[in-house]
Amino acid sequence: MGAMHDSSTRFDPPKCHPNTRVAVLEYLLGWIFGRNDPEALILWLYGPAGAGKSAILQTIAEVCAERKSILASFFFGRADPKRNTAERFISTIACQIAIAIPEIRPQVEVVIERDPTIFDKSLTTQLQSLIIHPLRDLSASGFFSNPDTSLRLVIIDGLDECVDPKAQSMILRALADALRAHKLPLIFLIASRPEQNIQLTFNSTSLAGLWKSLVLDDTYKPDDDIRTFLVDSFREIKSTHPHHRHIPSDWPSASNIEHLIEKSSGQFIYASVVIKYEMSNLLSGH
Repeated sequence: MGAMHDSSTRFDPPKCHPNTRVAVLEYLLGWIFGRNDPEALILWLYGPAGAGKSAILQTIAEVCAERKSILASFFFGRADPKRNTAERFISTIACQIAIAIPEIRPQVEVVIERDPTIFDKSLTTQLQSLIIHPLRDLSASGFFSNPDTSLRLVIIDGLDECVDPKAQSMILRALADALRAHKLPLIFLIASRPEQNIQLTFNSTSLAGLWKSLVLDDTYKPDDDIRTFLVDSFREIKSTHPHHRHIPSDWPSASNIEHLIEKSSGQFIYASVVIKYEMSNLLSGH
């Protein structure tokens, strides 16, 4: 349960600060809803640690949940033994799909009743039995040809935080094989660091023609977004902090903020830590 975007285990997960990442979010939503490059069935969002990938995918998940267009999500987490392997990946995705599309639930339940050991079998076998076959049969009935049916998106965040590189590749290849062989009506938004193993898998022949990528670099002007975040956060501290009466009105200076932006080097995590540090300092009376 902790891998899902709305899990209580991930209470208050990172999200995009208001009025930041606007261009990235618009691009991703355009792809999800078919406004740009609808032929790509997998979109790989990549960037270095701290670039804000998880915040972006969390925001996309919540927006798509409001629009009732997300089928499932899995947020890997290196520090969580339940979320740092591929062991529960397929079962978690299948559970969410069966909840989102009740029409396939009886078929999934039959699979589990006939073979209670299904969750101990290979990732490919689980994928075929719990997701591909039920969705393939539903698709053949014309379910996904209805323009009102927009349930297509599966979000996978932090693929690099699955601790086994072989499992990372296996997930990508299994999804690609399913999309190519069975023409499933699904799209996958996947985020990770640009680790060599993941890059090599995306560039392999098994994924050729199925994917596109979006890199979080200076193209999307992260410094402007970090400036917005810092200015808004310091303004909130000065208006709501228990010791706000003792905070100088000119704190922090414009040069201080520009220095922090420079030190952030495009990484939101640095700016976020700075704000948390300032909050704790003020609370302790420093």
